Amino acid sequence: MYWNPDYSEDEEHQEFIFGGREALIVLIDCAEYMFAERSDGNNNFRDALECVEAIMRNKIISSEKDLIGIIFYNTEHSPVLSDEFENEIGLIVPNRSAVCMPLSNTSADQIRRIINLRESDDFCDFGRQFGHSTDCNLADVLWLCSRVFTRCGYKLEQMSIILFTSNDEPHPAGSYEYQQCFVKAKDLQQLDVNIVLVPMSIDFDETKFYLELLCTVGNEDPELFRFPRFEESRQRLLNRIFRKDFKKKALSSIKLQMSEDVIVGVSIYSLSRKPRFPVKVTLARDSNETIFTKRSYVMCTVGEDGESSITPLLPGDQRKIQSVGGEKISFTANEVISMKQMLQPGLRLLGFKPFSKLSPANHLRSSLFVYPDEATINGSSILFRALYEKCLEKQKAAFCILTMRRKQPSKLVALIPQECCYDEDGEPFRHSGFRIEFIPYAADIRKLEVFERSPADVDNEQIYLFKSIAKKIKFKYHPSQFDNPVLTTLYANIEALLFDKNDLEVFDSTKTDNDRIDAKVAKFVSSINELFGEDVKEFAKKRIKDSAAGSPAAKAPKLDAVDSQFVIESIKNGKTGALLVSVLRSYLEQLDISGISKLKKAELIDLIKQHHKL
Repeated sequence: MYWNPDYSEDEEHQEFIFGGREALIVLIDCAEYMFAERSDGNNNFRDALECVEAIMRNKIISSEKDLIGIIFYNTEHSPVLSDEFENEIGLIVPNRSAVCMPLSNTSADQIRRIINLRESDDFCDFGRQFGHSTDCNLADVLWLCSRVFTRCGYKLEQMSIILFTSNDEPHPAGSYEYQQCFVKAKDLQQLDVNIVLVPMSIDFDETKFYLELLCTVGNEDPELFRFPRFEESRQRLLNRIFRKDFKKKALSSIKLQMSEDVIVGVSIYSLSRKPRFPVKVTLARDSNETIFTKRSYVMCTVGEDGESSITPLLPGDQRKIQSVGGEKISFTANEVISMKQMLQPGLRLLGFKPFSKLSPANHLRSSLFVYPDEATINGSSILFRALYEKCLEKQKAAFCILTMRRKQPSKLVALIPQECCYDEDGEPFRHSGFRIEFIPYAADIRKLEVFERSPADVDNEQIYLFKSIAKKIKFKYHPSQFDNPVLTTLYANIEALLFDKNDLEVFDSTKTDNDRIDAKVAKFVSSINELFGEDVKEFAKKRIKDSAAGSPAAKAPKLDAVDSQFVIESIKNGKTGALLVSVLRSYLEQLDISGISKLKKAELIDLIKQHHKL
């Protein structure tokens, strides 16, 4: 077995610790006002189903193990989904509500059911199966949701409810039902259940009922709470997400050693992670069963009598070989580990350098994030905060040696302090702490000849011209604006095959807007031509191979002297191997036949046959 010394397990590909599933229940108001047809020929109930379909498609891609369920309320009938559901959950569905889909993993059959319900003219005979009403007690529906969460049979990390309604006052203020709703809201607050309201009308008045309800569940100040709007909420739910939702767990919990006596507990997090494509599974052709492969190493020995015997080779008996100078050097597994692991896991401080010593050209890979961990060492936050404040004040970066885990090589890193930054909505997109930037070793830096050349001479007028062009085509950048086109196309094709859709549309967000750039730069074209002149086209010289060793190089045939009789006779007799493509093109040019620059040899011969009717 050959050993590659450059190979190491990438910490980004390590699995996170699984802390539980996320559960989501979609509540849809089914009163008659949700089915009223609007001026665009659509209604609120169909819009709600469209959002639910987008949510379920996103769940399959982002986190297929999460649970989702659908509950209708303000229905006239409460059809029983199945006896198994009531026996398993152990509850009875309240009046004026119905369970459309129990809390379970998202599947293709469930999405097909939502699509059929949305595309049906009468919503699959909704009036007869469920009906409409307006006297449902919202507290009973919230109680049903909480019971479904607590009895789903899984450990839940997060519980959420998305409520679709266009009625801004389900119960009058001061009524018995009104008080019941807020009692149930406090119960949901204790269970840490999150409620997201999607108002299905533009003139939705939140002050009548839902503002106080949402603030009670979320334990927020009503004056600071931002109430959702119809178009914003709808577009946010309809947004397709083609990325895996990784669990927000620490990659590693290690110790930051500043000296022999000063040690701080820290956790390392990943700020970005490359998404994985769906895993391919090998199936048997005849039975469609999954094929599992297992690798084992064996040793074959041949005895004196010529018979061979095969015995399994255990990991302790295996060796890894590295070829150096024509010699094969053998290592045991423990020797390989000891060579890679020079230090124990942890961060070791080397010293401090100013930010100016960090060159962007030495950026090796995506950065990580380090934050204090009180669970490892008590009091780490105070010492870590003091180090962060002083480094930020002095504009210094802490250079360290990082060893993430056992059996991994140590890496040279720089801890760069960063301040918390907020976006336009007041949400933080960069948090306070140390960012880990990976610094190359001396052997990692390459010396390229292209940097040793003297740069071209340009004057200030030319620099100012392109400075103006750069300002014209400038745009605001954020990573969320660009989806991976390969990943997006892959999932779109899978969904098209799964749901039998032919109208496949894939939007490539990385495609250049040439029309916009041309319109912005059009007035600078003449100035570019005046200051820089025309481009000089330099063609690479063709190397003519020697026909034989020691013989002079063969001269290229003259294209202006083509023997037409030789070309016709060769094509008639089928001896086209001696005809070069350049000869055929020159002959066709003599016949005044155009459009032959990109044709292949067989196509050129066919044109000659058609011309002479051979």
